[in-house]
Amino acid sequence: MKKLSEFISLLSPKGVLHFEDTAIHGIVCRPEELREKSLYCVMDEFLQYGHWVQGADLLKSLKSEKIAALLLEQPVSDISLPQLMVADARKATALAAKYFFDSPDNDMKIIGITGTNGKTTTAHLINRLLNACGMPAAALGTLGLYAGYEKCAEAVYTTPLSPMLFETLHELRNDGIAALAMEISSHALKLDRTFGLDVDVAVFTNLTRDHLDFHETMTDYRASKLKLFTGLKSEATAVINADDPAGKEFIPLCPCRVISYGCGTEANLRAENISCSPAGTDFCISYQGKNLEMKTSLVGNFNVYNVLAAVSACLASGADADALQAAAHVLSGVAGRVEPVQLPGNRVGIVDYAHTPDSLEKVLQMLRASGSKRIITVFGCGGDRDRGKRPLMGAVAARLSDICVVTSDNPRRENPDAIIQDILAGMPEHQGITVEPNRREAIRKAFLMSREGDVMLLAGKGHEPYQIIGDEHFPFDDREELRKLSAEDAAFYSQKQN
Repeated sequence: MKKLSEFISLLSPKGVLHFEDTAIHGIVCRPEELREKSLYCVMDEFLQYGHWVQGADLLKSLKSEKIAALLLEQPVSDISLPQLMVADARKATALAAKYFFDSPDNDMKIIGITGTNGKTTTAHLINRLLNACGMPAAALGTLGLYAGYEKCAEAVYTTPLSPMLFETLHELRNDGIAALAMEISSHALKLDRTFGLDVDVAVFTNLTRDHLDFHETMTDYRASKLKLFTGLKSEATAVINADDPAGKEFIPLCPCRVISYGCGTEANLRAENISCSPAGTDFCISYQGKNLEMKTSLVGNFNVYNVLAAVSACLASGADADALQAAAHVLSGVAGRVEPVQLPGNRVGIVDYAHTPDSLEKVLQMLRASGSKRIITVFGCGGDRDRGKRPLMGAVAARLSDICVVTSDNPRRENPDAIIQDILAGMPEHQGITVEPNRREAIRKAFLMSREGDVMLLAGKGHEPYQIIGDEHFPFDDREELRKLSAEDAAFYSQKQN
């Protein structure tokens, strides 16, 4: 248990109202997480995509009997609870949460992964490799919280708000976890959700267009990613993709040791002799005079970079190189990332989270190189998001697919037809494009179009088990849709062959 006076000493607030040295039993910044005797942190927060939540507006609806004190930037005159006024509520919240949970990040290796694409896969590969090397590890991010292969909790955000983050670290420490590989999003960095977090290894995957609905410019997006690296302690290690233009710029700005990875000669941890097939990818890692043979079931050249990032982070965390080579067999796919779904009639379905022009291009290039007869791509773009990437994704899909079915992907509050028109603006008019706003029907149409030797790519949603329409989440899973189509009526395929 902590006392309010301890937080005053920690935060040095610019003012204190109605002081009473009350007990603090929790740190909270979301109303639904209120518990007895909480220090409630009042801040404006991006709690929902496209919708800023004004912290002061929520105070009227809170159950004041559960609040021990308020942490906020401006005093509230009609509330008689103790109030700590701070200059920056987000940073103060993070520091208070870290202190309340007894600095759990200091007792484990924190490996933070940021970048546009590859964060989720890299985090899970690190988790698997470290566990295989005998270091109890966990992964936290888009797919939720995993300790080893066991899922412990769902994700609310890719990177939790700081009170939940430090509470999660506290629980992991109590469970004996020695290392956490966590995704750190650009939102989290810009909004200081990880302020004060003791990051031991920071991983940069790549930088391409995304989240401009929030950042507005690529300059701001890049600057948010860079914050993770310029804020590292001198004893930390930065793991950076040397083949990425932004990565090259980041390297000299890091105040610590750097392991650069890639396929080019500039990287000090390099992939050589890459052999890709539909069954997996084999290659050799060259690092400090050692050669590590990596034989994996991961498919695609982009996964070579994910493995390089993961191996670099594990080496930086103290894993043995020979043990990592021996553990390469655990490097399998992650849910919703190039996840195969077998279809009848020698066809293959692939479900992938690709939702940016770059990620869509990479997965389509990989499928094109695999020797499939035709690629049928079903995709859309999310509503209330960066509109500028929509025609770019349309252009990529049209160029690299044989058939495109343009549909909805979490339209949220936008009109699905308007989103589709934005996508079509980047696509040439030809017979290979079908428009079907209903995603279930779009998948069915693609299924009926497919024939022996084809690959169906369902892009954009990956692991997500829902479709967001308006403000509601409706159960929907691309993988399940494909399985239903395969199982519900074998006549779909047999009729086309007759």
